Amino acid sequence: MYEESINLLRKCGIRLEKGLSLSELNKAEKLYQIQFPESLKNFLMIALPISKGFYNWRNTQKSNVQFIKDIMERPFQDINEAADIVYWCDDWGVEPTNTMNFASEVRKKLKNAPKLLPIYAHRYMPMVMDKTPPVLSVHGLDIIYYGKNLEDYLRVEFGDKSQNEIEFDSIPHIPFWSDIM
Repeated sequence: MYEESINLLRKCGIRLEKGLSLSELNKAEKLYQIQFPESLKNFLMIALPISKGFYNWRNTQKSNVQFIKDIMERPFQDINEAADIVYWCDDWGVEPTNTMNFASEVRKKLKNAPKLLPIYAHRYMPMVMDKTPPVLSVHGLDIIYYGKNLEDYLRVEFGDKSQNEIEFDSIPHIPFWSDIM
């Protein structure tokens, strides 16, 4: 499993360390107060990409831990700061006409949004119960799907698949994040 993806990363010159042990995964989950989705957990137990742009979940130095925490918080900060101009999803009900009420409602919904786990640069996997969640590209308010799952994402980012070839219809809804795309 993941052999193709690992070979692709190696072909692209990505440095890979041995995978995380179960103990290291548990330590990371506790340290960051997260739970890796099954697909990401399985991948990280096989190989840990550490080249520039990737996140080293094994490195528990204070500066690295804070860096990863900041990266995890960035999408929430960006949405919070720009809450008055976020796309209003029709499924949320009647759109408030008052700017302050609008921003307040968006911020309320943001509080229930799943955490985003950084994969590479500004690509994230939502922390949801799905075993193979999609990968999102989150850059400020520019949020798009960048893979229907981890392997699909790696082909898009590092392989020969373009982003517009993703099977968008097969991607499960991610609370809040799918709503504001």
